[in-house]
Amino acid sequence: MISFNTLLSSWWYHVAPMSFLHFVPQAYTFDLCLKWKEFAVLAKQGSLVLLFKIKKAKRFNERKCLQNAMAAWCSWVEVQKKTQAVAMERLHEFVSRGRLKLTFAAWCSFTKDSRRIKEVLKRLNAEGWNEISSKLKGGCIISAVNIDILLKIFRYLNVRDLLNCAEVCCEWKSFIQSGQLWSRINFSVEKEWLGDNTVQQILRNYRTIVIHLNLRGCTSLNWPSFQSISECKNLQELNISECVHVTDMMVQKILKGCSFLLYLNLSKTHVTDKTLKELFRNCLNLQYLSLAYCNRVTDEGFLCLAKEKVCYNLIYLDLSGCTQMTVNGFMSISAGCRLLREVVINDMPTLSDKCVLALIDGCPSLSAISLLGVPHLSNATLEAIVENTSLDTFRLQGNNQLTDVSWQALCRSSRDLRWLHIAECPRLTDASLKSFATLKHLQHLNVSLCSRVGDVGIQYLIESSSCTLRELDISHSRTTDRSVMRILQNLCNLEHLNLSYCEQLTDLCLEWFGGSSIRSLDISGCNIQDRGLALLEGVQLKKLALAGCVRITDAGIEVLCKNVRCLEHMDVSHCAALTEQAIRAISFYCRGLSTLQMAGCPKMTDLAIHILTSGSVSLRELDISGCLLLTDRTVDYLQTSCPWLSSIRMVFCKGISKFAAMRLKSHVQFWEHNNDDPRYHLGTW
Repeated sequence: MISFNTLLSSWWYHVAPMSFLHFVPQAYTFDLCLKWKEFAVLAKQGSLVLLFKIKKAKRFNERKCLQNAMAAWCSWVEVQKKTQAVAMERLHEFVSRGRLKLTFAAWCSFTKDSRRIKEVLKRLNAEGWNEISSKLKGGCIISAVNIDILLKIFRYLNVRDLLNCAEVCCEWKSFIQSGQLWSRINFSVEKEWLGDNTVQQILRNYRTIVIHLNLRGCTSLNWPSFQSISECKNLQELNISECVHVTDMMVQKILKGCSFLLYLNLSKTHVTDKTLKELFRNCLNLQYLSLAYCNRVTDEGFLCLAKEKVCYNLIYLDLSGCTQMTVNGFMSISAGCRLLREVVINDMPTLSDKCVLALIDGCPSLSAISLLGVPHLSNATLEAIVENTSLDTFRLQGNNQLTDVSWQALCRSSRDLRWLHIAECPRLTDASLKSFATLKHLQHLNVSLCSRVGDVGIQYLIESSSCTLRELDISHSRTTDRSVMRILQNLCNLEHLNLSYCEQLTDLCLEWFGGSSIRSLDISGCNIQDRGLALLEGVQLKKLALAGCVRITDAGIEVLCKNVRCLEHMDVSHCAALTEQAIRAISFYCRGLSTLQMAGCPKMTDLAIHILTSGSVSLRELDISGCLLLTDRTVDYLQTSCPWLSSIRMVFCKGISKFAAMRLKSHVQFWEHNNDDPRYHLGTW
């Protein structure tokens, strides 16, 4: 049963509010609604503010967490760096200890060998050479060595050393004078020491044995020496080039006695047409003839080739610099030398199209033609050459008339081309390189000084090439780093690359050389810096040219030599920032260095030469031209520490006196020195 209180509470909760609103005025109800609306708006705005504060607090919390994480990561990195530094220090210590052990072991081995040698020498002195030699065959120690080994050893000696060895004992004299060492005689390396008496004695003693004779540049020899050459009846090869005292009478005397000549070099002599007439009548088996820069030779000397049909076995002819030759002379050669295979006509500015056409008209066997320094040949002439011959070697330089049409015709007709040298031809463009890519046997390509060759042409060459190229010269072109990347990625057999004076190349191009087959690299005059040299790692370079790279410093050379230790030829000429520190690195790391060119390095001192001669035991050729701080002490270092030095160039060395420089002249094959002021405006010496 429901109580009264329960009923009263229910009424008050459900019915009283309705009754109250019934009695409330209408205006008061409207105000109440407005206040309720304002309260709702304020409540909503408060919730939005609260939500914004919550998001802001959340972002602050996230940023704080990231800062804490970053601080923790930085502390971890610091710990790792310290740990790595300690590990590297221990590793360097371990490596240094290992190197010291190896060095000590090598020193111990060397010491033992030295001690053993000293003991042997003491025993020899004690027992005496006679008693030791009596135990060997023939009573001399030389008789215990195989004769083939002896021949190999003695053939390394020049004429002067052989004559000195013949005076050691009777055994040595009999072996040296047996004649086996005198079939090849090279007097050119001893031209400063030779005289007529020595040459006469040697040639008369071995006149029946001498087959090859080289007298290049022997200007001190006169008539008696050349008269004795004519007694060598079996002589087959003779080189008397650069002998300015040679006359027609001397050569005619030789030709009458040496009728079996196969090779004759008369370049840079004063012979005339009389010599040629006698030559063609006596030496019917002649195969190789060089008349380069014989300015007195004219068409008349070759007339007998067409009339008498002599010297028909000639396969090589060099007429470079014979500016008096005209069409008639080339017609005579064409008529008499039908078997001619290779012809060299360099430095002939007067050579015309008619001369070349007359030559190739009667020489169908021509396979090699060299036309360096011939500016007047036209497209029609080149097309006639490729139509009448089958070339495998073609050289041309300094021609501004030949266009892409000619090179396309050359590639269509001469599919077996292996050697193509086209330098300083400004009308050659990228389209020609697309034609060169069709030559599947091409091994050597030179398009240097062709200013219109760029990345597009290189791309044509690379995409269609069969990877047979071994030598590529694109110096003085518009090549960029992208082309170098393509070359190294596609030409896997390339060994020699010349990029000198390609001004658009940077350090990035050297990044692609790692693991390549490049053995010779020329980047002279490029914008290469130390960081670029550091990228040359894992490259088995034998030859490197850095001439004119003015941004290279000692640090770059040191890193380079550490990474590339097999260098044999190096050119750092005109690298003005280099000092003796660079030479120290070269001498220490590149033990097999045989050629060094450091001309125009003004900071080099005598200390640099001392360091170089102490470490580079294989040094053969050295160029120190323009090193103004060098003095006579440099000559002392070279004379005492470089016994194998064969070539020295000391041009514009004001600190080296003439008297000191002359001391080296008798010890080397090539010597050049003067005290003139360096001509910096020329760029090179």
